[in-house]
Parts: sequence; structure tokens; C-alpha cells
Amino acid sequence: MTWSYDAIADVYATDMGASMPFDDVGWYARFCRARGGRVLELGCGSGRILVELLAGAIDAIGVDRSLPMLRRLRKDAGARGIDARVAQMDLRALALEARFDTILAPYSLVTYLTRADDLARVVTACRALLGPGGALVLDAFVPQPVAAYEGFRLDYRRAHGDGMLERSKRITPLADGCNRIERHYRLDDADGRTLEDFHTDETIRPYAEADLVACGLAAGFLHEASVHDYATPGDAPAPRFATVILRAA
Repeated sequence: MTWSYDAIADVYATDMGASMPFDDVGWYARFCRARGGRVLELGCGSGRILVELLAGAIDAIGVDRSLPMLRRLRKDAGARGIDARVAQMDLRALALEARFDTILAPYSLVTYLTRADDLARVVTACRALLGPGGALVLDAFVPQPVAAYEGFRLDYRRAHGDGMLERSKRITPLADGCNRIERHYRLDDADGRTLEDFHTDETIRPYAEADLVACGLAAGFLHEASVHDYATPGDAPAPRFATVILRAA
């Protein structure tokens, strides 16, 4: 089945990657280095975080459901002389036998678990993959009020390769508390000619920090800490991201 991220694998760095306003990559690298041991990144995508962990000599592997994203990861990692160990795998059906010291679920990955029981199952599965004292790191956008609007609104127009990438978006709140997010992309060459138009359509469920903590406690974790906006100095009173650190008892 086609996944939205299949369509954006080759533009992800310009699209989602460049939309992150904080140095989450640096925070994850420091966290994993301080913890030591083996790291599993869930939803590793095209390698925005995983490749940097590997470049920093951190023992890490990644899984993602999108084969095009993993192909892009291997290509970019190979260009840097990095041998990335990855596997195609759905977050909701982890099939791993190894044990890890740290498991990362970055950049609001958990919001794609639109059913509360899916979140509980994933957190419980992660608990089984961690050794004693191991850490599960769950990251999520801080939920904000969402108002429906009919037309697509321009998000950005950014340089991409020799041309430009443009993205427009429409968000629709759903009755069950989820949000439908539709995105239109246009890729232009250096002369402004359109090379490609494509579209993604996905549903996410916002999770409050307290929801993630409660789910972790129910799965047998201890709540070690929460970090807002990746410990960015001068943290605003209204953070955009909450990162929950759960420790295996």
C-alpha cells in the first residue's frame, strides 16, 4: 500500500527536514552518546537523524515502512561512506529480536498512530526490545487548536537542487479528534518550468505530553524526564515540541 512519505522521499530534506526549527538532530546525538549502547530509530525515513548518529560513531539501526525513503537513506549515507543498517518495517508490527539501550521515535512519529490502542501496543513492544534501564524517547508536536479551511494555503517556496519546491497545505479536523492533512507539491526547474506535481493525504492524531507519559507508565516504564523544543536555550513559554523520556524499570 502506498504511503504518503513514498512520494516525498527525494524532497524530504527540503520539505519536512528544513521545516524543523530546532536542532533536534544534535539533541538526539548528544542523548544517545551520553546513554551509550545500541540505538534503534523508528521511522528513520531518509536518514536525517540516523545518518548523523552513524557519522558520530553511534551504534544505530533504523526501520521505516517506506521503501523509497530507505533507498534515499542508503544513497545519501553511501555518498558519505557510511554503511547504514536499515529494514523496511511498519511501526505497528515490529519484528526484531535484538535488544537496544535506546529507542527513538522522533519528529512526531507517534501522531501517525491514530488509534490509542496502536500507541499502547507500540510502546509495549518497545518495552520488550529494551534492556534494563533502557530509554524510549517519544516526540510529539504540542497540540494546538485547528480550524478547518477549504482552500489550500501556501506553506513555503524553497530552493531545491537547481530549481524550486513549493508546498501548499489544507488541514481538516475530524470528528474523532484526528486531523486530515493534505499537501500539494510543485517542483520547478531553474527556468520556472514545472517538472512534477504530486499530492499527499494523511491522517494524524495529536498527543499531549501527558498522554505519552500515561501510556508509558501503563506499559511499565518510569517517566524519567520531559524536554521541550529539544532543550533549546531561551525555551518559549509555549513550546512547539514535547519529548518524553521513558526508562525501562
